[in-house]
Amino acid sequence: LGSTSSHGDGTVRGYIAYFDQDFNYAWSILTPSGSMLENVVDGVIVEGTDDIRILTNRIGENGTYNSTIHYIENQGTSGEITSTIEIVNNENQTPVALATWLGDTYAFGDSEGDCWLINIDDETAVTSGEYFVWGHPQMNEQVSTARVHNDTLYVVGSSVVDGVKQASVWSWGADGSTIWANIGPDENTFGSNYANDIAPVDGGGTLLYSYLREDMPLGHGILRFENGNGVPQGILDTSGPYPVEGKRLVHHEGELLKLAQIDFNSGAGTDIVIARLGYYGGYINSTVLGTNFNELAVDFEFSDDGTFWILGTTYGYLNGSSSICIYRFSTSDLIGVISAEDFNLGITNDPMLFQSVVVEEERLDLVLFPNPAASATRLSMPANWIMYSSRGKMCSQGFGDFIDLSGLRDGLYFVKAELSDKTEVLPVRVVN
Repeated sequence: LGSTSSHGDGTVRGYIAYFDQDFNYAWSILTPSGSMLENVVDGVIVEGTDDIRILTNRIGENGTYNSTIHYIENQGTSGEITSTIEIVNNENQTPVALATWLGDTYAFGDSEGDCWLINIDDETAVTSGEYFVWGHPQMNEQVSTARVHNDTLYVVGSSVVDGVKQASVWSWGADGSTIWANIGPDENTFGSNYANDIAPVDGGGTLLYSYLREDMPLGHGILRFENGNGVPQGILDTSGPYPVEGKRLVHHEGELLKLAQIDFNSGAGTDIVIARLGYYGGYINSTVLGTNFNELAVDFEFSDDGTFWILGTTYGYLNGSSSICIYRFSTSDLIGVISAEDFNLGITNDPMLFQSVVVEEERLDLVLFPNPAASATRLSMPANWIMYSSRGKMCSQGFGDFIDLSGLRDGLYFVKAELSDKTEVLPVRVVN
């Protein structure tokens, strides 16, 4: 699952590719057109089938970011989107994860500083946009992911306490009621820290989180909750001298396997690292995967037969464009044995996308790129423009194609652009 801007007109669409058990490419599809921006954030296999449901974040006709669910039927040699539900809400939604809990599939995310979940199997709830919302009224909360073990639900993320981001864990039991919550589990961190993932076990789980260190690059640690009451049982710093951000953590055959992203400051960009840890987080060994370009770690999973898959993004072209990269290992025993130099990372163009970049010279549609953006964005052609916040407050104005976003808070903004006798209002997401 991913997203692509391969059409060359500034739009971003969800992208789904299917590989068979022998790692052969079978088919790929894009999410339907109609939105300027749609990013896939997660997906789940429909029980008893090879079909999937995916969760996306798209700009809706209401001008806000809406959570959208697509049902995709896997026909073996092709895939078809058979139904789509867009949850329309006046507040910007940031969907993050899907998880199956108590027999139903739930979507998780955050919106305007609060966390939410919604049962996407409940047609009434989805149609009406009835979220279950939680969060402190004086804090901003964000969701990182959700995991389920033995009918216990764990949602991890962060809460901003007195201006400092703190890793947070929320837990619900098999009867649907809240069991416990923990905010800011590590009092020894220098600054902001945030949860990356949680590996559930009976009675609790092991939290993976990243944190700022004094006079050191970004680090990460392991924190255990074992007694089912939300009280930390042990904190272990698993950082080294290099910047490392945690991504995923799982319990596997009595050990912990950790996916992270590392930068050795070698000039070759970031790399993917997979590490084997003891049950309580002690380091055993690791393998670094990467090329001479940037690689971004995304996710990893185990198949029932022990096959081990790692998913990431690689910037393997000189023009800076990105590609999906997939590593497949026959067993986790290879961790610490195989090095990145033992195999070549081939980049294969999907036939559907290979010739999809089109430039229409007479087209006058205005678009903003990049979008989302951090410090700046550009119009596809010079125009008079005014930028507004989501509440209608004017932030800046000018003429040209360059729009400075520095100093703006994260969130949704709108650019009103005038070109000849044409006026368009374009949404742009600012993400710092």
